[in-house]
Amino acid sequence: MNPQERVQAPGIGLMVVAGIGMLMQFLSVALNLLGIGVGSMAGGEQAFANLLSGAVGLVFNFIAICIAFVIFMGARKMMSLENYGLAMAGAIVAMIPCISPCCLIGLPVGIWALVTLMDPDVKAAFPGQGPRPGTPPAPPAPPQVPPTVT
Repeated sequence: MNPQERVQAPGIGLMVVAGIGMLMQFLSVALNLLGIGVGSMAGGEQAFANLLSGAVGLVFNFIAICIAFVIFMGARKMMSLENYGLAMAGAIVAMIPCISPCCLIGLPVGIWALVTLMDPDVKAAFPGQGPRPGTPPAPPAPPQVPPTVT
């Protein structure tokens, strides 16, 4: 299987993680703007729930949407073999619990993407990730001498 084919499935998985995260955050923004966010549902004087609603909740939503966007763009660059650094960043961020938009599927999909990206053949397929210029080539393998029968 060539590197282009190998990165497709984990890239789609990362896109799903990012999509679920963005969907959840846009829903949370709508609920906060309508005044029916987490803070209003908790009732009473629960400080943490009140912190997650209103302006502070919207700031958290914006940060989470940006994180999901990084995962999504990393997946796109991974699938097109364009930007190794962004692809790695997307895979790593998807694995971080409480930062990843969807922790339960973000961890296994992120590990899968990271393992795929660390494969030498896949890494070499990205521009600028092959052997460095000026690096001497690997020495040739010693010739194999056939066994002699006496």
